[in-house]
Amino acid sequence: KTVVVKPKATTIKSLRKSGKKAVKITYKKVSGVSGYQIYMSTKSKSGFKKIATISAQKTSYTKTKLKKGKKYYFKIRTAKKVSGRYYYSSYTAVKSIKR
Repeated sequence: KTVVVKPKATTIKSLRKSGKKAVKITYKKVSGVSGYQIYMSTKSKSGFKKIATISAQKTSYTKTKLKKGKKYYFKIRTAKKVSGRYYYSSYTAVKSIKR
């Protein structure tokens, strides 16, 4: 009998410009998860690539080397490791920022 564990999803609190070419992503801390996966795209509906896997203790991530004048889209999901297997939450709503 398998029990599917679906971790609680997080929410993106803010996207802020940081320095010349970076964006700081701040999200809500979720208790009981193993970490967070951050995805980025230059399109709102597709092309998302995982850019970072963050430890459960952190609540922000700074993405560097972005191009000026371009719009970037971000989404995050939480991950929970249960007996060697990872389970993922649903994604946050996509948020965008123009760099």
